[in-house]
Amino acid sequence: EVNRGALQIFKSCSYDRFLQEKTKRAEAAQTVYRRNVEKAAKLQQFVDKYGATATKASAAQSRVKQIERMERMGQLEAPPETKNFKPPSFVLPKPPRAQDETLIALVGADIGHGDQLLISNVNLEIKRGMRLLLRGANGVGKSAILHTLRGSLPLLHGNRVVSERMRLGVFTQDLAQELDADARALDLVTAYGREHDATLSDLTARNVMGGLGLSGEKAIRQVGNLSGGEKARVALSMFALKPSNLLLLDEPSNHLDSACVETLSHALTEWPQEDSAIVIISHDKSFCRAINFTHVATVAEKRLVVEQRSTSVADWNLVDVGRHGDRLHVASATPNQERVSGALFGRREIRRKAHNAKKRIPKIENEIEKAELEIQCIDAEMMENGHDVSKLIVLAELKESQEAAVLKLMEEWEELETFLSNAEKDDS
Repeated sequence: EVNRGALQIFKSCSYDRFLQEKTKRAEAAQTVYRRNVEKAAKLQQFVDKYGATATKASAAQSRVKQIERMERMGQLEAPPETKNFKPPSFVLPKPPRAQDETLIALVGADIGHGDQLLISNVNLEIKRGMRLLLRGANGVGKSAILHTLRGSLPLLHGNRVVSERMRLGVFTQDLAQELDADARALDLVTAYGREHDATLSDLTARNVMGGLGLSGEKAIRQVGNLSGGEKARVALSMFALKPSNLLLLDEPSNHLDSACVETLSHALTEWPQEDSAIVIISHDKSFCRAINFTHVATVAEKRLVVEQRSTSVADWNLVDVGRHGDRLHVASATPNQERVSGALFGRREIRRKAHNAKKRIPKIENEIEKAELEIQCIDAEMMENGHDVSKLIVLAELKESQEAAVLKLMEEWEELETFLSNAEKDDS
């Protein structure tokens, strides 16, 4: 398909499949466009604030170059589907008021499966207003903590204390796979909603599903006939109908498309904070950046440490957690005494990383320039071979690969610049 001078390839698909794929691409393009505009606005904000500052002039100029690159690549140009595109939307129900400040607590808890101890002596309070990111390497027991909070995994030792008016909502990466494949999507959503509100109408359930793109005949399809992304939207519709004041989310973005992930993060951000709490496990940096976390909990060496802070660049360097020399000091946090420390590395280690970052940034900028020149060459070659479909397919794949490489480099560049900025603040 040729759209506004751009060629899009749809390989080996029927017309119905073409329409479905076209819709998916339109949703993805709209999400990427919104993120690019937001990113450019943040970059410009930095330039406006620090452009005239001698110590920040170099960083400001780098951001100007990044904005110019985004413009050259057409990343700030609205996709053709924008006019008719309706992004998914939903609003979480108002959280029921809980009188107790603490909604749930684990006291002296040993967590594991059978004879296998994963985490020992966990003392964790989830209070109203908390937005907690639970992080750690794979297999250390993060999901086990969520199952314990949920009550689906018995403690090996210790106590789970629940406030009388705590109302729990859960969204996990596997929830969509647990749906009854023979049931109609609308029936599942309505039945689930009526467990918590007997007056819920089919129309209300349909409106929620429609907001998530499950309108018309999609709402009455059997779950087994839905795609993986559509099943995830059914589970998200159910999640959106239960009034809760504590939400547990385990890798929520794994089976959701980018538009739904952005919608979910917006709904969580807009959910009234003073009467609610959220605990999230996620490795999705974009999703986590959208959530205003108040606490970060790290699982390492069979211990849990809770820090009262927002997320930082270092939170994604899980390879460093538990390594000799960069070891995270883990100690049991008591319900009345949380560890408040945002530093995962010593000052010497931060300076070393800052030194390496300063050397890496110019190399990244050179790599981006080379990739952009390659993209321009591919565009020219595509124009010359407009009649050769097989050649165009190969060139389109090469261009897509180069564009993905540029985006990855730009993300690395942004992270290093952010790290340097934070390191300079720590030194000042």
